[in-house]
Amino acid sequence: MTEKHYDGNAYIGVVGPEMEYGKCRDSIEAIARRAGDLRPNYCRATKGFEARQFHLNNMFYNSKADWCLLLDHDQVFHPNTLERLRSHGVSFVAGYYMRRRWSPTYPVWFYYPRSNNDWPRMPYHSPPVGDERGLVKLGATGWGCTLVHRQVLEDVLPLLKDEDWILEDDMDIWPYDLEKIMGAVNGLKDLVELNPDARTFKAAVKTHSETLSEEIRILRGMKDFVGSDIRFPFFARAAGHTLWGDIECVSAHIIYYELSPFDFEQIPDGQRAEFKKQVEKKVSGGRREARKVLKKLQGAGK
Repeated sequence: MTEKHYDGNAYIGVVGPEMEYGKCRDSIEAIARRAGDLRPNYCRATKGFEARQFHLNNMFYNSKADWCLLLDHDQVFHPNTLERLRSHGVSFVAGYYMRRRWSPTYPVWFYYPRSNNDWPRMPYHSPPVGDERGLVKLGATGWGCTLVHRQVLEDVLPLLKDEDWILEDDMDIWPYDLEKIMGAVNGLKDLVELNPDARTFKAAVKTHSETLSEEIRILRGMKDFVGSDIRFPFFARAAGHTLWGDIECVSAHIIYYELSPFDFEQIPDGQRAEFKKQVEKKVSGGRREARKVLKKLQGAGK
């Protein structure tokens, strides 16, 4: 089956706090645009996920643009960033950049998981290897240089059930229809008060319990923090989209200097091995805990 090819014009949303770096802003303004692409729109906010949701919901989705390119305003980008990402024709693709930290240095990319319910996600601890297009399949990615097609947002909407596309959440249960849940809860209360005959009671309880079972579904079953760089990609994959990263679309985060993937690739083998060991230990421990919690919850539901 041939993968659908996506194209069209782009909205560019830039996110960051009050302070700006002139070199970064200059590089954003220098990104090549086609006729029909919109000029970069800057949104300053304390919380990045709120600014990104503003771009998607208030600006991009109400525009006629096909793509939304989200950029962090503390990065230096290559002029061909938008054209490079768009040229692949895939619905979701991220550029290659580092987390804004020096020790350890690693990208805001996560390995492609065995299943979409494989928690927690494993971050990249070694330089990724792309295919002939320079693309790598991802399990999740940050938002610092990410191109997402309108179709992804539309396909994710039914899964989110009125939740925002981009927010930070614990993802303990799937998004739910609150109106349906309250209808079932109030229906059960009515049964207690009305005390109908056994046949009516049984049929009503069955209907309401099915509604609650459908709407209150365990996702992770754990109440701890999940960032928006994991949450949206999870639902995008659940909606049938493949997430890609482009190892040749490189940008650099400004910390004390321009931190780029080159720094990641130059990490000594001993340091990389120690980092890999730490990451794998943390992730495997998290996965054991996740399986334990889910098993306990499933047992309680029997």
